[in-house]
Amino acid sequence: MTNALSTLGFLAVIGFLAWLGWGLEPHWASKDGRKFMCRMQLHTDDRDPRTRWRDVKVGIDGDELLVFARSRRTGDLRGVWRVVGANNDDAKRRRLYEIRTANDASATLRLPKSSRAVPLLDELVP
Repeated sequence: MTNALSTLGFLAVIGFLAWLGWGLEPHWASKDGRKFMCRMQLHTDDRDPRTRWRDVKVGIDGDELLVFARSRRTGDLRGVWRVVGANNDDAKRRRLYEIRTANDASATLRLPKSSRAVPLLDELVP
């Protein structure tokens, strides 16, 4: 009986940690807010609603964003991007930034509102 209870308790703790881990947004920002990691979603031409959010590293260089991939699967997100708009997701306390490249590809950056990078990105919104 004790073995069954300890097993159930262990599985409950593992389930809670998994639920907590999936709910957290991966984010990091440097002290000055010019370098950060966040999630990015590419807007494809075929309007596939199932495009995935990918983890990227971003650096702010003047009025441009330098996006670096964190894995091989995010190679199409690399490059120089410009901020063209911003929006709030108040329900999840996130700030969404619409960005574009020179060849007119578009994507969305997703950051927590409390990020040090948010004021710097807000300055870049036209």
